[in-house]
Amino acid sequence: MEKIAAFDKTLKISLYLLVFLVPLWFLWTTQEVLIFQKQALLVILVSVALVAWLAKIVAKQELDIRISHLYWPVFAVLAVFAISTATSVWRYGSFWGWPLNVSDSFITVLFFVILYFLVSNIVDDEKELLSIFYIFIISAIIAGVYAILQLYKIFIIPLPFTQFVNFNTIGSINSIAILSAVMLPFSLTVSFALKGMLRWCFWIFTAIFLAIVLLINFFSAWITMIIGLLVLLFFGIWNFKKRMEFGWISFPMVLLVIALFFLTFRVPFPGAPVLPIEVSPSLGAEINMTWSALKENPVFGAGPGTFVLNYAKYHQAAINQTIFWGTRFSSGSSEILDWFMTKGVTGGISLISVMIVAIFLVGRSLIESDESDGFAWMIKLGLLASFLGIATANILYYSNFTMWLLFWLLLGGLTVSLGAQKKKISVAPPSFLAIISSFVFLLVLIFGLGLLFIGGQKYVAEIQYLKGAKLLSRGDIKNGTVKILSATNLNPSVDLYWRDLSQLYLSRISQIAADKNLSDEQRVRENQVAVNNAVAAANQAVAINPANVENWNVRGFVHRSLIGIQGADVVAIESYNKVSQLEPASPFSYAELGRVYLAQAQKLSANKEPKNKQDESLNMALENLNKAIDLKRDYAPAHYLIALVYEQQGKSDEAILKIAETARIAPNDAGLAFQLGVIYYQKNQFDNARIQFERVKALSSENANAKYMLGLVYDKQGQKGRAIEEFKKLSELNPNNSQLFKILENLNKNKPALDGIQPAQPPIQENPPEINSDKNKK
Repeated sequence: MEKIAAFDKTLKISLYLLVFLVPLWFLWTTQEVLIFQKQALLVILVSVALVAWLAKIVAKQELDIRISHLYWPVFAVLAVFAISTATSVWRYGSFWGWPLNVSDSFITVLFFVILYFLVSNIVDDEKELLSIFYIFIISAIIAGVYAILQLYKIFIIPLPFTQFVNFNTIGSINSIAILSAVMLPFSLTVSFALKGMLRWCFWIFTAIFLAIVLLINFFSAWITMIIGLLVLLFFGIWNFKKRMEFGWISFPMVLLVIALFFLTFRVPFPGAPVLPIEVSPSLGAEINMTWSALKENPVFGAGPGTFVLNYAKYHQAAINQTIFWGTRFSSGSSEILDWFMTKGVTGGISLISVMIVAIFLVGRSLIESDESDGFAWMIKLGLLASFLGIATANILYYSNFTMWLLFWLLLGGLTVSLGAQKKKISVAPPSFLAIISSFVFLLVLIFGLGLLFIGGQKYVAEIQYLKGAKLLSRGDIKNGTVKILSATNLNPSVDLYWRDLSQLYLSRISQIAADKNLSDEQRVRENQVAVNNAVAAANQAVAINPANVENWNVRGFVHRSLIGIQGADVVAIESYNKVSQLEPASPFSYAELGRVYLAQAQKLSANKEPKNKQDESLNMALENLNKAIDLKRDYAPAHYLIALVYEQQGKSDEAILKIAETARIAPNDAGLAFQLGVIYYQKNQFDNARIQFERVKALSSENANAKYMLGLVYDKQGQKGRAIEEFKKLSELNPNNSQLFKILENLNKNKPALDGIQPAQPPIQENPPEINSDKNKK
């Protein structure tokens, strides 16, 4: 008996810890501080609870299981998830989540389903059920109040990454309002089912939830709250017909009027904080994307968590005219539509089926129940109201990890509230079931430990990656590369690690060229190693996840940077053509193709190849650059590259006009202004060159190359004093630069600045290249 009690205690503690910690849990040890960390917590605590439950069965030699019709649609969801994961365009990402959507991964849903099954079978009655939701409500209120304090810039956690108004422990600010709107009907109902101090506690909880919804004032939260309150009113009126008791019906009415007022007039609540802007695809845009995705993968979709890949492929070109044209979203505006898009028709229908079956069974139970004024009836009503609320929220908004925890907790609570009797099955030896139960226990224990080990290894890899990223941000490329390589060795299945490694190896090539301590033989050898590593890492990223546009972008960038090496241009063109297939509405890939063809033409010219070959490459460059402009009329890089094509074709006047046009399109682009100044300088149009370089200085006061070129322009215009002033500033910043010393010497002797110096590009090294990493936004 002591063993059984110990197992039961472990089971309950694990469950209570999970319910309390998930809304609040975050850690700064990995690059994803919220959802990735919550998933790890879910896996650990549910695993402990499951092992304790199975151990209790073996020790007790009896299985108590509640039989419910709700199991069938729940298991259907899990089956669809498994098949969709097996057929996914990236099985690893769909299974584990990160670096895709962690909340929408097979491993997350699997453990949520296990949690649902445990809640359905270990909770005996409504009082024990209320204890679980009491703990969750306290945690949700702490998270909600913390989020509101953040909005008022009252930062109570002294960590740098938390010192922003949009940081909270749940997700987006709007999701806080949704969570509060979902829990308000349950809290309100429970307050009328209890007496004494607990009743006052739930009154306070209800008031806090209402205050959070009022302060955030999110449209979908009001709709969610209204649906929940309407459920309370419907069954309250039903109860009134049977018992003629008006009682608590007036309270949902008052709250309903408040919700309708703010929903209708959209006025801010007095004293409400300024909210950060949240951006997501519109409902219409997501419907169009979902329809396109279903045409290609109608049954099981592209796989769980693959919204960002679907978005890249199916979003419309109209978004190019907005500031969000380069943003890739990891989820849409509606969770239901996300399911249809990523898990196909079977995924969307399975989720809807769970909701419909649960609502039907519980609604029928409430209507048929004779104990309409009883405690159990009220708890069941509150659970149904909140479940309908969260079902509504899934239609109107996307769901994050904490919202999914609440969904499965509510579903488990509804299963318990239906009152199905537990079936007792003996597993005592020497029965066959005793062998089966022992085998299942060992199977779960071994596989659970294996899963925890693999998950732990992936977790350590994320820690290493974050350490590497921090070192790189401080300019420590050598040690940063070591850490990211360590992360890659620990978890070689993450394409992000390989992409970053590829670019780091590429940056190593320029470091080798600048290292004066290397002999020519060493330089050639190390350069070859760096090139091979960069190419291999880029290819590995593509091999791991060929559906991710970022992998092909990096592969194209690496090979474009290596043009001059045999075949590099061909691979770059192949890569960017693949990008254009995976993201057809983006101008980026076409502009990069134009850049590659331009570099190819320059290489052909340097090698004295026939002019018709050069013209062919330049024409291909123009063709792709014009495609980019067709998709985005103000795409400055494409306009600028067209100017370079004109320059290569010998059309200098057209090139100057095109760059001037580009500068008007992107007036704050210091790089474009600098390039325009260089062209004016080369054409001896020194007044125009001076204007552009002075503009660069105004936009970027520390731009060393602009100071260098401006000094040369002043020299050409006979303004020796101003030229000396510019080069003095540069020499102070670069005291070991011999060329600057020689230029100053020439100017002081009233000689041309570059007298006796081989004309070259500005010899000032700007900031090292940055690592391109995914920044998928919600």
